[in-house]
Amino acid sequence: MIIILFIIGFCLGLVYALIGERLPLLIPEIALKNENSWILNLFIASIHALILLISFYVYGISYEFFSSLIVLGLLIIIFITDFKYMIILDSPLIVASILILILKAYYFGFKDMGLSILSGLALFLFMLVVSIIGRKIFKREALGGGDIKFSFVIGLILGLRLGLSAIILSSLLAIPYALASLMLSKTREVPYGPFLAGSMGVVFLFSEKFLNLIYYLF
Repeated sequence: MIIILFIIGFCLGLVYALIGERLPLLIPEIALKNENSWILNLFIASIHALILLISFYVYGISYEFFSSLIVLGLLIIIFITDFKYMIILDSPLIVASILILILKAYYFGFKDMGLSILSGLALFLFMLVVSIIGRKIFKREALGGGDIKFSFVIGLILGLRLGLSAIILSSLLAIPYALASLMLSKTREVPYGPFLAGSMGVVFLFSEKFLNLIYYLF
């Protein structure tokens, strides 16, 4: 069973890495940049397989197990597409949203699914307002459309409070990187999606600790 799960996780990790590398190339304006090395792809696949095994050992066949696979797959794809091509594609977000909603409806019912949609919409509107304010202040795009759409998926997966925690954490992580990039390379464009994805993964993994922190602060 362990060997079968590892092979499945390894193959899925390779697929996610290839999707992140190749899917943006379907857009005519995007040209192929440096391809991921086979060593990097094997590393990504191995990490994905190990996390799948750990998730199965901790959660068994449950909502948490299946949702962790969705989160990890989305994280891998967004990391690659946004770092390499500065874009977050709609199709992975749509697929992840549909899968999460199906899981929510199956395990918790349609009421919980509806609340998740409302949480996603709330975070979407929050990021949209931040984008509008940032554009007025900096006279340029402060957030990409993909980042705003991604916040909807974060709300679906984490809910409102944990989703907002992930957004705050991603901002704290992105600011030092943005400042370093500005000083070292003079670039004014920083991929924010990987920080959102990474923060979503951290908050998802340690959701109870973040909830305890929220209750303590508020």
